[in-house]
Amino acid sequence: MIYICGDTHGEVDFDKLEILIKRKLSYKDILIILGDCGICWSKETFSYNLKLYNKLNCTVIYIDGNHENFDMLNGMPIVNLFGANVHKIDEHIFHVLRGEILNIDNISFLCMGGACSTDTMYRKENVSWWKQEEITDLDLSNAFKNLERYNNSIDYVLTHTIDSSVASVVLGKEKDICTEQLAKLQDIISYKYWLFGHYHIDKYVSLNKICLYNKVFEIYKDDFKVVND
Repeated sequence: MIYICGDTHGEVDFDKLEILIKRKLSYKDILIILGDCGICWSKETFSYNLKLYNKLNCTVIYIDGNHENFDMLNGMPIVNLFGANVHKIDEHIFHVLRGEILNIDNISFLCMGGACSTDTMYRKENVSWWKQEEITDLDLSNAFKNLERYNNSIDYVLTHTIDSSVASVVLGKEKDICTEQLAKLQDIISYKYWLFGHYHIDKYVSLNKICLYNKVFEIYKDDFKVVND
């Protein structure tokens, strides 16, 4: 099975995943985390986080959010998984590079991590905040290139933040460079569902755009269900 959830922040929001431990998964089962996973945050917490997430006994894949240690992430080896370029964090834990498309059981997932932090005044660059959090034109170019293979039509779009129209009009948040970059993506693709995290709420912002935080979805090609309602 394929499962998707919002931000986990290392051990801080790990409790919502306890239901997956009870399900006695195997490594054929996939959990996708929508950014701010927090496994790669510091050298001091890395080993503990690996042990914690390996308790899930499944394959863990995550996109990056804004609260990630990008120096650690970018130091990890790049391998191919489900047709996408990913960083291999551990034997069964992977981080998807921006603009890559996972194809799992004939379900396509366009992955675009990144978001702009609103708390940079409280953080120290390259210690608790990294400029690489921002979605770049190069990230978009990689997405556009990969989308050509799918005729710009995808099953699921997975992002950390969301495009400007939703961020500003629906969620009442300020537009920023990352939400504007996702607006460019929105303009050229068709999709069944767009799932995102970042805002720490569970909310349908439209019929097919959904913000996830504590809910865990079990994913099918044309639908999903909540497993921890």
